[in-house]
Amino acid sequence: MHSLSKLILILIISLCTAPIYAQEDTFEQKTDAFLLQIKNISSDAKKVDTLNYTISNYRYNKSTLKLIKKALEISKNARDEEMLSNTYFNYGNYYYYNSKLDSSLYYLELSEENLNDQQELLKASIYMTKSGVFRKSGDISSSINLMFNAQRILDKIDLKKLSSKNILVFNKQKLTLSNSLGNFYNQMEEYEKAIAYYDDGYRIAKQSELYSIAGVFITNKGDLFLKTKKYQEALDFFKEGKLLKSKENVPPRIIANSDLNIGIALSKLQRYEEALKYLDEVIQFYESQKINNKLSESLAYRGDTYLDLQEYDKAKEDCEKSKKIAVENSIVEVITQSCHCLYIAYKNLNDTPKALLNHEIYAQTNDSIFNATNIKKQTQLEMDYEFSKEEELKNIELQAKQRESRLYSYLALAGFLLTLLLGFFYYKNRKKNNLLAKQKILLEATIDDKNALLKETHHRVKNSFQIVSSLLYLQSESIQDKEAQLAIKEAQNRVRSMVLIHQKLYNKDQLVGINTKEYFEDLTQDIFESHQFTKLPINYSLEVASMVLDVETITPIGLILNELITNVLKHAFDEVDAQSNMHIAFEEKEDNLLLKVSDNGKGMCKTIKESSFGIQLIKALSKKLKATLVYSGTEPTGTIATLKITRFQVL
Repeated sequence: MHSLSKLILILIISLCTAPIYAQEDTFEQKTDAFLLQIKNISSDAKKVDTLNYTISNYRYNKSTLKLIKKALEISKNARDEEMLSNTYFNYGNYYYYNSKLDSSLYYLELSEENLNDQQELLKASIYMTKSGVFRKSGDISSSINLMFNAQRILDKIDLKKLSSKNILVFNKQKLTLSNSLGNFYNQMEEYEKAIAYYDDGYRIAKQSELYSIAGVFITNKGDLFLKTKKYQEALDFFKEGKLLKSKENVPPRIIANSDLNIGIALSKLQRYEEALKYLDEVIQFYESQKINNKLSESLAYRGDTYLDLQEYDKAKEDCEKSKKIAVENSIVEVITQSCHCLYIAYKNLNDTPKALLNHEIYAQTNDSIFNATNIKKQTQLEMDYEFSKEEELKNIELQAKQRESRLYSYLALAGFLLTLLLGFFYYKNRKKNNLLAKQKILLEATIDDKNALLKETHHRVKNSFQIVSSLLYLQSESIQDKEAQLAIKEAQNRVRSMVLIHQKLYNKDQLVGINTKEYFEDLTQDIFESHQFTKLPINYSLEVASMVLDVETITPIGLILNELITNVLKHAFDEVDAQSNMHIAFEEKEDNLLLKVSDNGKGMCKTIKESSFGIQLIKALSKKLKATLVYSGTEPTGTIATLKITRFQVL
């Protein structure tokens, strides 16, 4: 029997040491040989235990299905509920990791039905996998509740009664729970909390020599840095995660996932040639293994990379494939990404109907993601309450004991009268505190409701402006008259300046104000990108003080700035060269706001066409701000437009 155990161990190791991206096929070839070796084990329980260990060790790849079926056959013949619960759990995990969520939930529930009272660790594992199923299905509340149930089970387990093998399982489950909570806070953009969970889990996993789990934590931290546009740090974390996972010979699809992350980070760093090598390899691997969810995601990212390289036909091809797979598998985030990619690609390929169609799908799916995020925000409140509830109960018990002890002391010292007085004051104080607590809860709920409504309002206003902008764009495409086409383009730019305001308002915690520095930078870049330059674009620079202005102030300022920049682009330069420059300055000076737009062009005309719509619009908006606009400069030294604003609101 000892030699048999050695043989099985050697076989398991040999299955896990094939070259990366070839391991799946190697494992499939040796599965039948492994099943033959299992026949030599006399005990059914040991057979199933060995099979289940191998299945989980190889992370539920497609070849392990034979092993799961064999374990189920043995368990049913033995009529052993404990073996059945373990085997059904592996079935549930297999379908979960292969994105078949309905099948996964079915087998997880079968596993739970066959549990006995001694299988607390397995029960916690079932809850954590079910939590993942509900999270992927969009049922965030059920997902978080199951996560809490798993935590309660683990907290009650007496480690002294566990074997060394089960202690390892327990530690892995605690780490999995920490990773899930870190991912939840990452999705909620509570980045400091997420990093705390990732760093703590990474430290514990490395100390326990659980290198693949440490690799998961550091990879998720890289994903957080990728979201926050710290691309070099993200790339470093992804590479470290891949090295840690490789130490334990994880399945090749796990390495492929790391390579996908590395490719994305390289693309964000504009190292396109390196990025495409990684993306090409993982796409080929995902196609061969039919891992559709990751294939759809990697195609979308390669499409975005081709967009950056202005290879629009290739971008269109990749993103159409990505969109098709994502729609078939209901992967909302990838549908959003691929439709945005197709919108830009078709727009540059002059296929306006398809560009508009994909833009509409993008807006709709983006709305669904926004609503899902709101649900997660609500669930986060429940999660924070659950985490603090147990500690709060302990504090209440401790405070009650302390009060009881004091009460007995007072009874001994001062008798019944003093005790009565203390009880009276305690009751009065508690009643007051309860009243204040209820008022606080009501006030917070009212504020949250108003903030949610205000955010939704900004979101809908932004969408309405985007529709207007899209309609103007379509109208401009069908007009032959250059002057009319230019007028519509200017109207589209004015709408965009307001879209940008509401876009920022619903994306930020600050719901009633806009940061001037960020807004001016984004608005200027957007205006320049919307103009088609026949030769060189005009150089521009900004010197903008950072302050937060309310919507009533920033909206007319944004429209005026749009007009002043457009005037420079249209009239300041007959011939643009490398020396052509525009400078934008904005500051608060002597209780006024000063906006200056200057250029080194041919200089202003002696007479300004006062009847033009742009000039009339500037005058009307200036009245609202109680502002004065002064032009200075002469031919050919350039022009300076100075707007002095006296009515404004800084938040």
